[in-house]
Amino acid sequence: MRILKARFEGFRLLSGIEFDFSTDPKRNITVIRAANESGKTTMLTALQWGLYGDDALPKGYSLRRMDLAPGQPATTRVEIEYEIDGRTGPKRYRLVRRVETLGGSKNRAGSRVELYEVTAAGLDELPSPTNHIQQHLPSELREVFFTDGDRALSFIEGAKSAQQHKVRAAIERMMGLSLLEATIDHVKNIERQLRNRFDKEAGNAETRIIEEEIEKIENSIPAKSTELETTKDKVSNLTEKRDQADSDLQDALSAGNREELSRDLVNTKRQRERLEEQRKSTEKRQADLLSTELLSRHLMAKTFKKAGGILDELRKKGQIPNKTVPILEDRLEHSDCICGESLDGSTPDGARRRKYIEDLIRDSREADDLRSKVSDLYYQARSLFSGKPESWSELYSKAFDERQRIAAVYKDIGESEAEIEAKLEKIPDVNVQRLREIKKTYEKQLRDEVVRETELSRDIKILKEKRTDFEKKFHVISAKVSKGEKIARELSVATDIRSVVERSLERMKTVEVQAVSARMNDHFLSMIGADRESSLITRAEITPEFRIVVYGRNDLELDPSMDLNGASRRALTISFVLALTEISGVEGPNVIDTPLGMMAGFVKSEVVRTAADNSSQLVLFLTHDEIKGCEDILDEKAFVAATLTNPVHYPRILKNDPGTKEAIILQCACDHRSVCKICDRYESSTQALAETA
Repeated sequence: MRILKARFEGFRLLSGIEFDFSTDPKRNITVIRAANESGKTTMLTALQWGLYGDDALPKGYSLRRMDLAPGQPATTRVEIEYEIDGRTGPKRYRLVRRVETLGGSKNRAGSRVELYEVTAAGLDELPSPTNHIQQHLPSELREVFFTDGDRALSFIEGAKSAQQHKVRAAIERMMGLSLLEATIDHVKNIERQLRNRFDKEAGNAETRIIEEEIEKIENSIPAKSTELETTKDKVSNLTEKRDQADSDLQDALSAGNREELSRDLVNTKRQRERLEEQRKSTEKRQADLLSTELLSRHLMAKTFKKAGGILDELRKKGQIPNKTVPILEDRLEHSDCICGESLDGSTPDGARRRKYIEDLIRDSREADDLRSKVSDLYYQARSLFSGKPESWSELYSKAFDERQRIAAVYKDIGESEAEIEAKLEKIPDVNVQRLREIKKTYEKQLRDEVVRETELSRDIKILKEKRTDFEKKFHVISAKVSKGEKIARELSVATDIRSVVERSLERMKTVEVQAVSARMNDHFLSMIGADRESSLITRAEITPEFRIVVYGRNDLELDPSMDLNGASRRALTISFVLALTEISGVEGPNVIDTPLGMMAGFVKSEVVRTAADNSSQLVLFLTHDEIKGCEDILDEKAFVAATLTNPVHYPRILKNDPGTKEAIILQCACDHRSVCKICDRYESSTQALAETA
């Protein structure tokens, strides 16, 4: 199907707008240049409404001209001419859709559509126009053939389960998988009817049992298949939730574990308290050293040494008596002298010796007071100048060094405490343990659903095998009954047809999807200029779960929504749409609004080239900035071009007065390189200020 011409009347900002579209196979691009707020998205919506009716409109969408007063009657009309390839050549059609409104969308009646075949003789109106349009370009393919750069990103952005649903739905619609599934259901119904006929005409107890078993299986397979699809969705959702929970947990841990940091803070405060006690103890010990005898000995060491020498000299001269009186008195109390002689007073010698000792005691007691004092000083102060005293300086230095060490550690712990408190303030109030529990919960649920998915797949496989066995038994038995021979042959043919269609469906779901994947990969790598051997992005594919994924070096899987830049994301989704339309064999226009946003240079021009080379008809709604850098490829590939201008942009953006203040879009024939009085505009606000100053 190829669009030839379109005309728009009273569709929001579009009124009196008429376009021709390129159908040249070599120059198949139609360029509609328009700035923001100049009708690009409106025209895309109008084309879809014209072909598919109100179901193609966003909810609450108003078609009315935007400058009409509420309640004022209005007519909206879209006329599209298109052609399709028939058996005898191209056939041309004219579609007219219109609606009358009194106000907003709430007061809008349903639209009416008319379809005419354009012949040499004129226009032939066709009955049931919706059915014809559905055959020419099925409504389920609308979002594939008519899209915009932002909406196409939904194939790779958002929840993974939503991505999978959109990719799968697009593939199933484009490949006609739903038609095959409907065909299988139809053939199954025929088989059921044939078995019932056989039962009535030639059935027996054995065939009835087999029929009942087949019927049970036929009823069980759809239910289990539906449950299997639901379970697959649950697996996808739980996988995404598990991954998100893990990501949240890792983010929380990377920011800091509040519980662990709180424990660290408590331990750090305890260490600081213990150091505070040690610091106080060390300060006390250091202070005590200033009031001890050891300090006095340290300060008067030279004086004590000199005094000790004098006292020793006096002792050597005998001027300091030995403290012999107590010793002599002690001997008198015993019967023998120190020398071992007897001190027994009953003997002459003993009496003589006792008297001598008594005389010594008396003479010693008669010593003068000064000598007694000197003697006391010698014996009592001997410890001050004899032996090596403990070093007060070393003790004081040790106490000082310990105090300094404690102060340094105390400072470090204080800084650690402040750092931990700062981290705690920055950490969101997230319960890490709760995140761990959430992740474990999702992991358990995921394991359970994966097991259930495996069980259901196994059950369905067993049921299908049982059904095949019962069908074979039925055919064998029915073939032996002559009365039901014709029905048996018809049933055998129906079963064979179903088997062929089922195999075709399975092939479409695997081989054809792989073909779409491979073609998408080729387009994508070409668009972004990636070399398979050296680039950071090495390939893209559609997984068996209908997810579009990208791989980097070392086969590292990348998340398109996270790991690709904006230009590559758009290139990837456009590649998917092109591959899908190409492999499906469905011929239709690729109409894309703002496909080159966020692109520049090589990627931008290559996207245009690849899209043109792999589309039967390519319609691009482009802004002026999107066109920059693509002029050469558009010169080569574009056959038709036009420009849309919004007059309300004067004088801030447009250079010339358009001569109207109506809320309608103006059209001119300017292509992607040329300008005229209607569409000439300032390149920037700076230029506008300079030229209007």
